[in-house]
Amino acid sequence: MADRFHIVKKYIDQMDYYDLLACGAPSDEFDIESREISVKIRGEDSVQKIAEIIAAVFNEYFNELNDATTFLTVAEQIKKEFLK
Repeated sequence: MADRFHIVKKYIDQMDYYDLLACGAPSDEFDIESREISVKIRGEDSVQKIAEIIAAVFNEYFNELNDATTFLTVAEQIKKEFLK
């Protein structure tokens, strides 16, 4: 699971929701979200399913109503890394 967490964290940090990291937030800013996402996703999940999981987690923590399509790019990156 540690490897899965690091893969998810890498791409969630690159996404930098609300540019929090770029504005000086600590490097562990998205660790809680990344950990929850990494626990919920499975290697066999589709890109769409991964995007839905990311959306659900970020919507919960940031009180948002984002559609899964908002997170398709990061979901694709995570899925590709899982397949390596």
